[in-house]
Amino acid sequence: MPPSRKAQYVWLLPVAFLLWLYRDAFSTWFLADDFAWLSLLHRVQLRHDLLNELFAPMAQGTIRPWSERGFFMVLQSLFGLDSLPFRIVAFATAAADVALIVWITLRATGSRVAGFVAPTLWIANTALVRAMTWSSAYNELLCPLFLLGALALFIKYIETGRREFWWWQLVVFSLGFGALEVNVVYPAIAAAWLLCVGNGSRRRMPTPDAYVGPSLRAVIPQAAISILYFAIHRQVAPLPKSGAYSLHFDLSILRTLVIYWKWSLVPEPIERYGRSHGTAELLLLTGTLAIAAYVISELKQRKTAVLFYLSWFAVTLAPMLPLKDHRTDYYLTIPVIGIAMLGGAAAGKYWNQSLMRRAIVVIPITAYLWAMVPVTEGVTQWWRNRSLSVRTLVLGVEAARQTHPGKAIVLDGITTELFNLSFAHSPFAAIGVNDVYLTPSSELTIIPDGQNADLESLLPDPEAMWHGLTHNDVVVYSLERDHLRNITEGYTRRVSLERGAVRTVDRLPTRIDVGNSLYAWLLGPQWLPPESGIRWMPGSATLRLGVPLAATHLELAGRCPSAQLLAVPRHLMVLVDGAVAGDTEIYGPESNFHRLFPMPAVAAGKTSVELEIRVDPVDRMDGQDYGLVFGKIAFLP
Repeated sequence: MPPSRKAQYVWLLPVAFLLWLYRDAFSTWFLADDFAWLSLLHRVQLRHDLLNELFAPMAQGTIRPWSERGFFMVLQSLFGLDSLPFRIVAFATAAADVALIVWITLRATGSRVAGFVAPTLWIANTALVRAMTWSSAYNELLCPLFLLGALALFIKYIETGRREFWWWQLVVFSLGFGALEVNVVYPAIAAAWLLCVGNGSRRRMPTPDAYVGPSLRAVIPQAAISILYFAIHRQVAPLPKSGAYSLHFDLSILRTLVIYWKWSLVPEPIERYGRSHGTAELLLLTGTLAIAAYVISELKQRKTAVLFYLSWFAVTLAPMLPLKDHRTDYYLTIPVIGIAMLGGAAAGKYWNQSLMRRAIVVIPITAYLWAMVPVTEGVTQWWRNRSLSVRTLVLGVEAARQTHPGKAIVLDGITTELFNLSFAHSPFAAIGVNDVYLTPSSELTIIPDGQNADLESLLPDPEAMWHGLTHNDVVVYSLERDHLRNITEGYTRRVSLERGAVRTVDRLPTRIDVGNSLYAWLLGPQWLPPESGIRWMPGSATLRLGVPLAATHLELAGRCPSAQLLAVPRHLMVLVDGAVAGDTEIYGPESNFHRLFPMPAVAAGKTSVELEIRVDPVDRMDGQDYGLVFGKIAFLP
């Protein structure tokens, strides 16, 4: 018979466990990739192109309007940079996932013990930490809501034969593509349920002879939709061929599978939280043997529901297996649901049997929770503490801008960890603040993540920094534990003593980041005002630049909008003290250009020169000429 009405409330206890275990996540703030999504609302307001921001491929070609773009834009428009509503939505989504896991487990087993244990095992797994604490990983909670919701409707269709459940299942499944690409595997999940559990569901019907139930033909339309989605997605967002997200279809897939299996049963960072390597191996062996024993026992009795649980794990993990260069435990958030349901089913079967049989399931489940729960708590606290440092930094910069409008803000003492979680992801765009930099020589203590922003663009030349300090164009702040402290006066004294100690001769910078306000004093009057770290030039513009003693080349880097280049190439000429140093063409699709010109003879022996940059043709809009956008201009040794 179907589970009793009383059993439907089994989900309340796991939800209480969810709230307790991830309680620190409620005070976790934004970090890392969050800031890319938090900048979307500003771009929509600037460009008035909501559909493009929602559906244009981004970040490795992903198109996730519900779980990333819409999630951030809606909540940010309502609550600004208050992270609590983001966390509440994440918790509510996880609670809905729990309720569906309970319901599906009850349909498969008819056991309230199984319905309680399955979501508890899922919640405890360390794989959930990022989804519960990091807003950018919300897709890992929303996607299973669509997968589980569609499956629940499909099960109702199997059990009742009512066609409306099938249609609603199709709607929920189709909407799931807006949450995460893994949604493409749903037809395999539905087919696995139909083959492995569906017959058992029909046998529990009050009148089994009245309804035969669907065949695999019931999942053919879903499979067709998945194939069509994959084909269209490949066209609009081709798979990366290099980098961390490139796919490798070789034997590394087996190695990746073994790693993810281990992380499913043993926390990935377990050794960093006080457990030995031997303990981790013992836990893995215990869990693996327990699962193998249960699966074999069930198959010997021709009970195939265990194959559905394993199928869930395998098919939802499969899309991640070719990513050998980007293995991460939070990819297990969805696959681990299958292992959790298997563990719940085993607990439900053996709970009312003899003490010996009960121990077979109690011991591995207890060992699993003993390993997972403390690590999950510890990792949650780690993410919370790091995010609060980012919060101090970003909101401190916002306060500094209000105190010092029009001045560049330079930060001192930023650590590698804080840089990679904040600065490298342009967090200040989310609060509408530009001109935030790091003190010169910060590159000596910061090791940027290879996927993050260019550290060099955030480091002003020492001469530019000194000019800003002495002309009251710069304020310097240092990060304390819970606030930013203004250290401009002390920093200026320190730099003054250092410059005097080495008897430096004042020279002009040998490189210019044109969009950086600290270099504005070197630019001629023709340049347009800076915009988010870049600056347009009209048809002609000048600047002054220092000449290093061993200079051999002049470097220019900038961009030109692709639409302009498609219409006509741009002719670029560079003059140094009136002599032509470079003459080149910029063609589409070379929207980001980079040019190296030999050091002109006219600059030999000089400490500084005037550069004139000319571009033709230009675009004229609202009475203003727009030629090229410039970033870096430098003399290279």
